[in-house]
Amino acid sequence: MRPSANVALALGVLFLVHSRTAAAEEKAPPPIPQHRIVYDNLVGARLNPLGLEDLYNISYRARLYASDSIALRDNAFAVGLSPTLSPAISRFGGHVEIKPLTVLSLSAGFYQVGYTSSFGLLQSFPDAEVDYSDSRLSERRDAGLNYPTNGYEVTLRALAVAKFWQIAVRSDTNAFYTDISLRDGDTVYYNQRNDLLLPDRGWGLTSDEDLAWVSEFGLVAGARFSVGQGFVDGDGPGPIMRLGPLLAYTFFDEPGSSFNKPTIIGLFQWWLQHPSRTGQDVTQALPQIALAFRFEGELWRSD
Repeated sequence: MRPSANVALALGVLFLVHSRTAAAEEKAPPPIPQHRIVYDNLVGARLNPLGLEDLYNISYRARLYASDSIALRDNAFAVGLSPTLSPAISRFGGHVEIKPLTVLSLSAGFYQVGYTSSFGLLQSFPDAEVDYSDSRLSERRDAGLNYPTNGYEVTLRALAVAKFWQIAVRSDTNAFYTDISLRDGDTVYYNQRNDLLLPDRGWGLTSDEDLAWVSEFGLVAGARFSVGQGFVDGDGPGPIMRLGPLLAYTFFDEPGSSFNKPTIIGLFQWWLQHPSRTGQDVTQALPQIALAFRFEGELWRSD
């Protein structure tokens, strides 16, 4: 089992939770404080590939300007810490965010990344023309070809959302640059969190596109299309693609509380394109499944 993986893909469902909040705000919008400290936490597991992760964010948010418009009022500049923990990978670092209006967020982060040698990680290769299927990674692990290492990651993110009646759409694009200390002679490595073959000192990209129905009682149901690409030299594996349903349910929403929006999330995506998950090593009938529990809260505020 290789449990370090990106269940952050389930995070994207949560924009729909915010859409539910926006529906309530159309009746009586609560005021946005000038200053506040907020947090959120997500614990999730993933299958195909396997994954287990805890993502935590705590940030200071400063409102940019006051507005009563639903499209403008939730604006902010934010800076925070956002560690990620799993049994095989750790990421420690922080982020800055600029949110000029409710429906648009731009952010950047820097993280120190560490890999243990447990669960078959990390594995690297001399070039991109390699087999990094689950069975091949297991064989290499059994041969002792995985090793502990560390490095850093820089992330850039653009998130845009919109809601029309009870239909919500969302686009979440993440670009990331990684520099990992690889074994001498190796130029690429398998990144379990994004299920991509990535270049050392190079870029990768993921994007999630969502369309969903948002109920007035906490249920969200829709579909997600996901694409990912590692920009490696030579004949690399090409992009990966997934498509499938998403579900989320929020038990309650009490703005300003220290424990708020407890939400269960399910994401089920079938592989449309992948070097080994469309019948080559894993049957295409098996989707990627992500299950998660997420909550957030406000720790401090000042007008």
